[in-house]
Amino acid sequence: MQKLTIVVNCTDRKSAMPESTLRIRNLPSGDVKSRFAAWDRNVAAAWKKVPLLDLYQGEAWLQAKGLAADARAQGFDVRMLVASAGLGLNEVTQVAPPYAATFASGHADSVTEDLEQLPRWWSLLTGRAQSTSLAENSHQSILMVLSENYARAMDEELTDLAMRGGDYLLVGGWRPVDGLHRLPADRDLRESLGGTVSSLCLRMARRWLAERTGPKLWNQHDITDWSDWAAVTRKSENYGRRQTSDTEIVEIIQMLVKREPTLSATRALRQVRDSGIACEQKRFGSLFRDAAGAQ
Repeated sequence: MQKLTIVVNCTDRKSAMPESTLRIRNLPSGDVKSRFAAWDRNVAAAWKKVPLLDLYQGEAWLQAKGLAADARAQGFDVRMLVASAGLGLNEVTQVAPPYAATFASGHADSVTEDLEQLPRWWSLLTGRAQSTSLAENSHQSILMVLSENYARAMDEELTDLAMRGGDYLLVGGWRPVDGLHRLPADRDLRESLGGTVSSLCLRMARRWLAERTGPKLWNQHDITDWSDWAAVTRKSENYGRRQTSDTEIVEIIQMLVKREPTLSATRALRQVRDSGIACEQKRFGSLFRDAAGAQ
């Protein structure tokens, strides 16, 4: 049976609330290394732990589990790994405490707002005894579905993996990596594939896996067929969102947080945008931190 390692990034939604010590926002100030050391101690000291498969929640996680189920139905022997800003790269059968940490920017629990520091944090995560790496799984086919910032954090590992010349495919990601087959995120396919923007790359991966024609994850015939299908399927989404002032956005944030005290910046921004208001992510993240902190 052909072995397949599936790598996805974690989700903001969890099945349980983290303790205050397991929220990045509550770490003491300092450089990346010292903050990570404090974080790692807090994770190790936590007593409440659940399997990662049950910890993550939401539509994107349902799609991730669906991708693994699709692969098994096609005869693959599947191993599923999750890339986490709080835990590193782990098999979904491992247990861990509920936590709040993300590589996404503009979030109260972002590990850093400096994109250039993301790989540094990831390199520290790879040193955790529980974590694995892409290199350790490079003897198998690897299907990776990663958001832009998670791919940024893992860029060194992705570059190393590409040099190994195996059967690897990245859906989403940050940039082209020489030697690594990649299917970039294509938001104009969302209407055809359905679901939320956050699950788009997972839905793309599921379609790609279902439509592939050979034993490997990638071949030229399949990319030609995909390109032909996408060319007639793409539909640009014009949201027509209105611009508004910082004051109005802060008032909306305060109302949302009052209604749902545990609301994250990512989910709050989604609600604001769904209401027809435009706001750039970094701007919203700053306003959210100020507004939520004033509650």
